[in-house]
Amino acid sequence: MNETTTTHNIAFFSGDITRSGGTENVSVMIANELVKDPDYRISFISLFEAADKPFFDIDERIDRYTVYPTVTHGIQHYFDTCKRLRGIVTEQHIDILIDIDGVLDMYSLPLRKRTGVKVISWEHFNYLQNPDVPYRKLTRRWAARKADAIVTLTEADKHLYEENVDPDCPVIAIANPMRNPDPEPVYDQTSTTIISSGRLTYQKGFDLLVQAAADVLPKHPDWTWLILGEGEDRPKLEEQIKAAGLQDQLILKGRVENMDEYYRKAAMFVLSSRFEGLPMVLLEAKAYHLPIVSFDCLTGPAEIVNDSMNGYLVPDGDIPALAERVNELVDNAGLRRDMSENTVLYTGKFDLANIVDMWKQLLTSLCRESA
Repeated sequence: MNETTTTHNIAFFSGDITRSGGTENVSVMIANELVKDPDYRISFISLFEAADKPFFDIDERIDRYTVYPTVTHGIQHYFDTCKRLRGIVTEQHIDILIDIDGVLDMYSLPLRKRTGVKVISWEHFNYLQNPDVPYRKLTRRWAARKADAIVTLTEADKHLYEENVDPDCPVIAIANPMRNPDPEPVYDQTSTTIISSGRLTYQKGFDLLVQAAADVLPKHPDWTWLILGEGEDRPKLEEQIKAAGLQDQLILKGRVENMDEYYRKAAMFVLSSRFEGLPMVLLEAKAYHLPIVSFDCLTGPAEIVNDSMNGYLVPDGDIPALAERVNELVDNAGLRRDMSENTVLYTGKFDLANIVDMWKQLLTSLCRESA
């Protein structure tokens, strides 16, 4: 533990902080704000960094460390991964580890007893979803018993934790923040571009989106729908788009650097996810005053979209309903304008300063416990 200074050493523990996902986005946002406070020394620890530089700009005052020098699956070298992580935590005198993906708890929780480090498990999905790895369900239960705190993105997910595992540690709901673009966006009522974004994975439901687009784009040949992001489902999606005859209107743009430009030129944003925590892409769409059409999956969209005010929530997985609402907005420029104007409502709970203060309160309480 850091005993020689009042500065608290906080490390965000990531699989790979250079990635372009929503989890990395919000983690960098929070870290960049915390490092402005002289009470904190902030760093990122990644299992590895696959890219030469992070997708999101990290404050130069924030140090970055890697458990492995090259891409490595930590679970295949479990004990070595724990040993290497312990070495970084010890050498850098880390006081608090914030696991930005709960599955990373499997490496950080064993360090608590030997290093004294405090561990915060930060849930970016929801308690009932176990994407990517089957042992996520186990790490959640482990965190409920051994973590020093669990942070969820919504009150609904906080209740899911409390009802299912009765945690021994505090569970705090802290929403993702909404960044205000500069300069202030001006909604383009004449735009004929729909955008969606996210990793091309099962979770994001782009296969469902293609089905909805097949009921939208042929009716509106002057409209284009862009999917921004990259991932392992690209080959399947390309085949699906070609089979639907949509290749000239539904475009997989891949990973793009200039998201701001796409948001500013879009008419609306569509989310087709099967499950979410609190999707950063919807907060970004709201910040750019875009009407939103989204599946009402278990947690997330309903916190951001006020149905029929700044967009539409449609029943989870209901593809015809998704297409119907998109068609309605495409056909009605006045409705798009009205919904755009309503995006400024109910933004207080996503205010960056308020959310950073909530993080500081949590960090301060844990540092006091270890003093």
